Amino acid sequence: MIEKYLSMQDSLSEWLGRLIAWLPLVLVGILLIEIFFRYFLNAPTVWGHELSSMLFGAFAILSGAYTLKAQAHVRSDVIYTLLPTWLQKICDVLVHVLGLVVLIIFFDMAVDFAQRSWAMREISSKSIWQPPLYYIKTVIPVALGLLILQSVAECVRAVLRLFGVPFTDPRDATKKQS
Repeated sequence: MIEKYLSMQDSLSEWLGRLIAWLPLVLVGILLIEIFFRYFLNAPTVWGHELSSMLFGAFAILSGAYTLKAQAHVRSDVIYTLLPTWLQKICDVLVHVLGLVVLIIFFDMAVDFAQRSWAMREISSKSIWQPPLYYIKTVIPVALGLLILQSVAECVRAVLRLFGVPFTDPRDATKKQS
């Protein structure tokens, strides 16, 4: 049951990560259009810079769950590797629980942030294009929600390891192959 949950959560993060990985290509396309219009037609777009900023922000925040699933977030292992295994397992649980608390607080704030933006139909004042901002601000709680889901899975894994409960982690097989 737990393994099925972990597998489903990992699959969701993997699928979304692969989908989100295409955003930089869209971003490059927009920047190439902007460059072409600006330098070859001497007619810069009013939307290129702002849209590329929004897409990059969405890419950066939406990639969090996939990055956590892949265990690719930056961390300092200098002290951690010196600890005995049992203490490493306790640290893993504590870090994931603390991370979940912080993420839930941020999620609550992000939902309010997005709701206020939707309520006022907020638009950008950065350019004459003036795109609506409530769409991109909605990405923040969505991304945090996805990160919370993956964090719960990582916390479950850490607790299982701490108590020595045997389970199959597909990532362990991937590590042995590399």
